[in-house]
Amino acid sequence: MIVRLLFFILVFAIVWVIYRQFAKAIVAKSKSVKKADKANHEESMVKCATCGTFVPLSHAVYDHNQVAFCSMEHKIEHSDQQK
Repeated sequence: MIVRLLFFILVFAIVWVIYRQFAKAIVAKSKSVKKADKANHEESMVKCATCGTFVPLSHAVYDHNQVAFCSMEHKIEHSDQQK
């Protein structure tokens, strides 16, 4: 009788250790995915020289002096004002 009890305690302990290892691996993987997602969504913003609107760096339109604009229309408007 006591041998069966010890056997079940041993089996339970082994299963518990294996479960904890899988749980740690799953949590670590989800944290790394969240960090990667967060890093991909962050982007610098630049201010349009014509209207002052902030646009993402990848969506900005630049002139030959590397001045940022929110659209091609504002770039043309700004260059017309310079003349």
